[in-house]
Amino acid sequence: MKKIGILSDTHDNLPKIKKVVELFIAENVDLITHCGDYVAPFVKRAMTPLQEAGISVWGVYGNNDGERIGLKKIAGDIISFKGEFYEFQEGEWKFAMYHGTDLRILENLIHSHFYNVVLTGHTHQAKVEEVGKTLVINPGEGCGYLTGTATCAILELNTDELSLENVRILQI
Repeated sequence: MKKIGILSDTHDNLPKIKKVVELFIAENVDLITHCGDYVAPFVKRAMTPLQEAGISVWGVYGNNDGERIGLKKIAGDIISFKGEFYEFQEGEWKFAMYHGTDLRILENLIHSHFYNVVLTGHTHQAKVEEVGKTLVINPGEGCGYLTGTATCAILELNTDELSLENVRILQI
């Protein structure tokens, strides 16, 4: 079984990022996705243990990631930045990753019936739902600034099914 750690909206909260890194390492995730809003390049300091653990991190940019060149230059050896949108496949499952800044784009991704999983952020609200055959996962905010609760998610993939039961929202 493959485990994907899902994170978004960390907004420079280095203590929370450090805790989620420790959590993902302890949970033996195979891959981490970050749906944007890192904010500054010094996020690298809190994420260095992932490199040592051999866990890949793929990320898209959010609306608060103004220093994109600096993020890629400084943290690019830990986070593989994929632009504003990224699609990938894990086994038979097709994924879309988008911060969620433009609701029209997000809704089109969800309702396209092209993706099995849409990973998003932006709202700072943890939410997992099934829309038709598409599983939509927003891990909430990794920073905890707006809601007072920092969260992330873990998606466990298996070959027979993909449903709400495959996702855990975890408090950091």
